[in-house]
Amino acid sequence: MEILIAEDDRISRHTLKRILEKWGHRVTAAENGQQAWDFFLTHRPPMVITDWEMPEISGLDLCSRIKDEVGNSGDTYLILLTANDKPKHLAEGLFAGADDYVKKPFNQQELQARIRSGERIIQMAAALRKAKEEMERQALTDSLTSLPNRRAMLETLRSEESRMLRERRPVGVVMVDVDNFKNINDTFGHQTGDKVLKLVADCLAGTIRGGDHVGRWGGEEFLTILPGADLIQCAEIAERCRAFLANQRVRSEDGQVFHVTASFGAAATQGAGRLDIMTLVQHADKAMYWSKAAGRNRVKIFVERRQGSSKNSSRQSS
Repeated sequence: MEILIAEDDRISRHTLKRILEKWGHRVTAAENGQQAWDFFLTHRPPMVITDWEMPEISGLDLCSRIKDEVGNSGDTYLILLTANDKPKHLAEGLFAGADDYVKKPFNQQELQARIRSGERIIQMAAALRKAKEEMERQALTDSLTSLPNRRAMLETLRSEESRMLRERRPVGVVMVDVDNFKNINDTFGHQTGDKVLKLVADCLAGTIRGGDHVGRWGGEEFLTILPGADLIQCAEIAERCRAFLANQRVRSEDGQVFHVTASFGAAATQGAGRLDIMTLVQHADKAMYWSKAAGRNRVKIFVERRQGSSKNSSRQSS
């Protein structure tokens, strides 16, 4: 493990460094609190062993600064070296942020035991953080397609809306709905239906631009978010996705092969953006239903007229 030691006494510093390296640790030795603080800010070692009494920045101040920096993340374990083991003195060190202490002159077995205890706590904190991150990832991921789910896409929409307003650039969205999906489920079974949804997800993810977002909006609906895209670009991207998907084939569980198609609805802000992002999603959804009504397997775009009415336009159909 990487350990930073802060000790202003040269002999004590070299002795401690040598012992820790003998135990297999990677050690950086700082000769004062300021040097230790500067190193910590750039390297973030998981363990710091610091003497209490040092010039400029004391060990107490160093613990306090580090704890303020890392909070209660458990990323850094702090051990104070002190010659004063009076309860009031030790309590002061623990309140300042130290996780443990070792009395000077230190006993090697005791120091090694306390370091191992610190290692276990660091490992547990890392495991908890990893588990939390995995839970958060699962909460934002559709389990079937591995795409972001509706909740994640809503967060992305809010983020893109803020960026749209800040940078004064357009944003487009495309709503996608798998054609005849209920009939696919009824005819070939839900297992084949799941296979279709995975295929659509892969096709969409594989044909959008880098920096675009695609997620499962719900059921057989998917949503793509296209930062910086105007209506023409949205339609072009949607058509590329539509054509690519229409060329794919799916084999059912009983061996039947069939094509999969989807209906697309595209909408985009005009100019620097005048619509709120959820209104834009509603417009894309409306255009997608126009595609359904026009015969499916096509792209329709939502065009807003100045008077506030709307019209639909077909980019391409097949």
